[in-house]
Amino acid sequence: MLKFHRIIAVGLLTLLWLAQATQPPLLADEPLDAPAGGKKEVQFVLQDEERSRILDLFQASEEKISPNGTLELIYDFVSKNEVLGEDWTPIPTHQFGRIGQPVRWTRGGEGAVVGVTGGIYIADKGQWFHRAVWKPQVKMESTYYSFCGGSVRDMFAATYAWTKGLRRRVGSNLGSQVMRISGVKPAGGIGKPSEIIFREPVNFGFELKDGQFSAQRGGRTKVETSSSKFLKKLDSGQVGFVWSGNIRCCITKVTLRGQLDLDWAAKSIPDLKTRLKEHRASNGSR
Repeated sequence: MLKFHRIIAVGLLTLLWLAQATQPPLLADEPLDAPAGGKKEVQFVLQDEERSRILDLFQASEEKISPNGTLELIYDFVSKNEVLGEDWTPIPTHQFGRIGQPVRWTRGGEGAVVGVTGGIYIADKGQWFHRAVWKPQVKMESTYYSFCGGSVRDMFAATYAWTKGLRRRVGSNLGSQVMRISGVKPAGGIGKPSEIIFREPVNFGFELKDGQFSAQRGGRTKVETSSSKFLKKLDSGQVGFVWSGNIRCCITKVTLRGQLDLDWAAKSIPDLKTRLKEHRASNGSR
């Protein structure tokens, strides 16, 4: 009887082996979840000449762009190189420019009050945006020094703004709050405001990635959100600063890194505009 059972077991194993052997092999490059008749979209790749011409659009201290359009711009305002301000609006006035301008270069030894040799002086209330247009995949970092103390009602926010006239705005208030902003005023937020301390350097900014906005301070995320209350109809936009309250400060460095909106760049580079159009036509995309 035992011998009979062994014969049956061997027979079943042989049948299983034959069934597997007759199945067609799965190709190594064949995706398991590929849709029937699906076509993978080919990513647009910038040519060397296009990358060079895009970088020519900017006046940053350091700049680079990858073939897939990831752009990095670094602005060292301590250098007092006034050409750096040409990438921003409003362009900072000369240190001896008109009185009342809320964005200007520091004057003489003014920066020494907070221990720096130069930078961008910002005061009162206002806004200051970089002129490039980015996809909503971008990170902004900055170094901030306050010339005075402040209160919890004051706001100085690294900001992402989109839609016509940059009406929709979300900001990182010194890295500790996510703020919804209306014009230059706070319109609600999450997180606790940081105390503004005289002379204390603050490294802060934000990261916008995959539909989530993160307020960051000292390189760490303090609060984040993906709520439509803050990110309604999120689209390509611009980055910058928005402030109100008792603000007198100096910005010494700004780093921007993210996915550049190539349609914006193409307005100044006709050959790129043509290639983008041809690429989208061949891929059936807009």
